[in-house]
Amino acid sequence: MNRRYLLQSLAALPLASMGQRLLAQTADQMPAPSLGDPAQGCTEGWTIAVIPDTQNYAKFAKNQKHFERMTDWLIAHLDAWKIKLVMHEGDLVEQNNIAIGGGQGWGDQNSTEQWKSAQQALRKLYGKVPTIFATGNHDYGIRNAESRESQFPEYFPITANPLVSDGQGGGILIDCAANAFGVKTLENAAYEIAVPGGKNLLVISLEWGPRKAVVDWAMQLCQQEKYRQHFGIFLTHDFMLPGDERDGQDGNRKRSGNPHTYGTGKPGDTHDGEDLWQQFVSRAPQIKIVLNGHEMGSHVGRRSDKNQSGQLVHQMLFNAQGFGGGSDEKGNGGDGWLRLLTFSADHTSLAVRTFSPLKLDAGLSPWWEHPQWNFTLPMK
Repeated sequence: MNRRYLLQSLAALPLASMGQRLLAQTADQMPAPSLGDPAQGCTEGWTIAVIPDTQNYAKFAKNQKHFERMTDWLIAHLDAWKIKLVMHEGDLVEQNNIAIGGGQGWGDQNSTEQWKSAQQALRKLYGKVPTIFATGNHDYGIRNAESRESQFPEYFPITANPLVSDGQGGGILIDCAANAFGVKTLENAAYEIAVPGGKNLLVISLEWGPRKAVVDWAMQLCQQEKYRQHFGIFLTHDFMLPGDERDGQDGNRKRSGNPHTYGTGKPGDTHDGEDLWQQFVSRAPQIKIVLNGHEMGSHVGRRSDKNQSGQLVHQMLFNAQGFGGGSDEKGNGGDGWLRLLTFSADHTSLAVRTFSPLKLDAGLSPWWEHPQWNFTLPMK
C-alpha cells in the first residue's frame, strides 16, 4: 500500500478503535481459543499460514532478517500446527524496479536487493511446505504499478518449489494463466491440495488488479465438473477494506488504493474487490474463503455474504505493514505478524489467530487477542 497511509494506520493502532465495526453477519462468530505456548500447536485439525505484505521488511536492510525469522518459525512449527500450506498476500517488495534505494520511508535497498531478500526468506519453505503467492501493486512497474512489468516471475518461477511444481507433473499446481505479456507464471495460478479429512482444496491466486482475461480463466476453471465439489480459497491482493466493505462496494473507484486509480488500472482492464465479487467470487459455488492484504488503516476487515448458490463466503483482510514503525526507517517492517487459519478436523469451523515470532522473541505476548484478529468462523 502507499506510504501516504502511514499516519492513518498509526492513528488506528489503539485497539478500542477497531472493535466497533463487527458485522451483523458475524453474530455467530466466537473468539478463537487462546493459546499460551505457541510451540504447542493445534491439538486437532490442520492449518494454513498467511503472510501479509512484506514490503517494509524487504526495503530496509536491517529489517530483512525479520521476514526470515517469520519463515524460520513456520518451518520449525510445521508439524506442531499441521501446516499444509503457506500463502503470501502480495507486495513482496516496495519497488519492483529501482536501481538505487529510495531513501528514508522508501527504504535503503534497490529492487534487486529487495527481490533477493524476499526470495531468500521464502525459499526456506521450499521442499518443506507448498507456497502460494498473490502479487501486489508494489510488485509491478517501477515504484508502484505504473505498468504490469514485474520481476516476480524471475525470482519466483513456476518450478522454484518442487512441492508446487517439479516440472515433471508433480506438485499442487493445476494450471497458470498468461500474464499481461502472454507468459504463463505464478501471477495467475490454480492449485489442488489434498488435506486431512479427505478434502480437496482448490486455491486460485490472481495478479494485482486482475485483468478480465484472467478473471474469465478463473471462472472457467471453477465451472469444470472435477473441481465443483472442492473447497475453494481465493487469494488476491485487493478485495476487502478496513471498513468491512469490499473495495469499490460503495461505487467509489477513485479512492486512493483502488486498482482503478493506478497505471495498471487507468486503461480500464482491472478489477477491484467488488468487481471480483460480482464477476467471479459470487458466481463460483466452491469459493468459501477470500484472503487479501494491501489495505492499512486498522489493517483488518471481514464480512460474510452468501454467493449465488446460497453458500456463505468469508472474506478477510489481513495486513500488518503499518505496525512496528511502519514505513519509517526506525521501524521493524510490520512486527512480524502472521495469521494461522486452523480448520477443525470435521471442517465445520475455522479458528483464525494472529501470531508474531518477533513479539515472542521480545518476551511479549505473541498473540493478538482482539476479536478482529482472533476469531472463529463457521464453515457449514
